[in-house]
Amino acid sequence: MKTAVIIPTHLRPDLLERLLADLSRAALAPETEVHVVENGLRSGAQEICGKYPLGGRMRYHYLAEGRKSVALNHAIDGCDADLLIFFDDDIRVPGNIVEIYEEAARRRGPGHFFGGPLTTDADFSCPPDLAPYLPLSATGWLPSNREMVMDPEAFDYFFGANWAAFRVDLAAAGLFASDLGITASRLSPLGEENEIQERLVRAGVKPVYLPGALIRHHVPRECYTTSWVRRRRFRLGVTDWARKESAEQQHCRKLFGVPAWLLRAVFMRRMKAFAAAVLGRARQTDIVMRDAYLSGMLHGAWVERRRQAGGSD
Repeated sequence: MKTAVIIPTHLRPDLLERLLADLSRAALAPETEVHVVENGLRSGAQEICGKYPLGGRMRYHYLAEGRKSVALNHAIDGCDADLLIFFDDDIRVPGNIVEIYEEAARRRGPGHFFGGPLTTDADFSCPPDLAPYLPLSATGWLPSNREMVMDPEAFDYFFGANWAAFRVDLAAAGLFASDLGITASRLSPLGEENEIQERLVRAGVKPVYLPGALIRHHVPRECYTTSWVRRRRFRLGVTDWARKESAEQQHCRKLFGVPAWLLRAVFMRRMKAFAAAVLGRARQTDIVMRDAYLSGMLHGAWVERRRQAGGSD
């Protein structure tokens, strides 16, 4: 079984170097490759890869398009590995993490995909009123101390920063959706990893939790600010509209091509947001975050309306 570690990177050279330093101390099989895909503006990733050749295992790729899903598909197309391990550039990993994934993959075989827990790497605390709206990647996730097959009905997806799958299963699922994933635009959707894992589960591929595959995820100070969380909630609304639009929504009553219920919800939430200044901070935060989410859904609905009409985003 041949393994490839795939690391997309965008404008974070210091964090990428930290991860590659970890991998340079890791136990890697001779046939294992590490593929770093720099996407968007160049920021020195090629030079950093040159500092960490990893015994000839390093492969550097560059794509001008700054979208993670496209970078991941490019790396998959550029290697011939059986097992693909996906790391983000802003994590720290233990020296045995690749071995843990490989050992589980040999035991379980195709028809399974894998993920591990996460702790945060931050030297400051999150404001309590923001904590309920943060993703688990900013708060941590340690569901169990034993390996287990996750219940597909309750599975909330492994982190895109730390998971693995067999090439054959990913190929059957259709690889990553190139229209999902954060770009330089604040209007872009999230969720390329969640979406493909959802397709894997629908195809009968079983998610396996590996407690030993523990990473530390860097959380910058900006992630604990209202403005960052509000932008993320907006993107989540855009994503949910794109992924959950159904026949029922298509046939509901519409105004200007957008579901009337969504326009009403956004209007009412905006009215509450205006009144939030006189409320307590926690309540104010709740109103602002709900407004951001609904505004994202509204944006997604407008984009879909223009697409159907033959216009651009």
